[in-house]
Amino acid sequence: MTKRPLRIVFMGCPDFAVPSLRALADDADFEIAAVYCMPDRPKGRGKKPAPTPVKTFALERGFAVHTPATFRNAPEEIETLRSFAPDYLVVVAYGLILPQSVLDIPKIAPVNLHASLLPEFRGPAPIHQAMLLGRKITGNTVMLMSKGMDEGDMLAVGQTPISENDDLGSLHDRLSSEGAALLANTLKEFAAGRIRPVPQNHAQATYTSKISSQTAHIDWNRPADEIRNLIYAMSPFPGAWFADGDERIKVFRATVENCPGSQPAGTVLSQSPTEGIRVVCGNNTVLKLLELQRAGKGRLCCADFLRGCQLKSAILVSGTDEISSDA
Repeated sequence: MTKRPLRIVFMGCPDFAVPSLRALADDADFEIAAVYCMPDRPKGRGKKPAPTPVKTFALERGFAVHTPATFRNAPEEIETLRSFAPDYLVVVAYGLILPQSVLDIPKIAPVNLHASLLPEFRGPAPIHQAMLLGRKITGNTVMLMSKGMDEGDMLAVGQTPISENDDLGSLHDRLSSEGAALLANTLKEFAAGRIRPVPQNHAQATYTSKISSQTAHIDWNRPADEIRNLIYAMSPFPGAWFADGDERIKVFRATVENCPGSQPAGTVLSQSPTEGIRVVCGNNTVLKLLELQRAGKGRLCCADFLRGCQLKSAILVSGTDEISSDA
């Protein structure tokens, strides 16, 4: 008897989830029964409703797409989902809380791909947090879903190094690609009975918070290496920034200088095409800014940036520190 493909209801929204949906769609061992995304939301200067990247991809492939705003107190949405008779409910950065009545629907299991080495960095911003804390290794976890946030038993883990050259964009893309392959293989192996779920150690759990513009505000009182981590964790979006007078300047690349600075934090030591922009940070450390952007302009290397303008402030004002070491 020919083995039938595993029926999948896929739930996800952002770019991170697209490689996972593509991997499952391109694999003959799976059948995509339906794709669920968040409703279209206003985007851009015109604030016109725009589909999520997953919805765009799903429609290009001809999949049935559903965009409920909630499953709570929505029995008709739950019955529609149940009608697809999925073997797996696969969730990758969906953003909608699923009640137990939804988690109980798949024949095999509801499964989630999360971009951290659980139980570390549960919550909405695991990639940012790994970079903020200067981790050298991170990865993906495929887990069974439960009521608690990212608390389910683990089915598979895949590690990836974080290099000195990585920023949020490059690490995001690598985890997205590697996570897709890990997810597809895990679904097959678990369905075949070759994976035994491993409970997480909840005592070791750490949590992340949503990233905001204020999170990306540079606090020059922090040591240079922590600010450098912030810059790369926010690049390319939303972009770490500081205020120069009434203008917001974003920074996308920087390096820690070996020479100490004895001036107050925020002091601009230099701003020339030869020496670059060097700023005193906390603990008498110094950061050299390598790539910057003015509001409404393009990203520029420091030398090109300085050919167009000079910083107005001799001492830069610090932002509010909202990043804790155990977030």
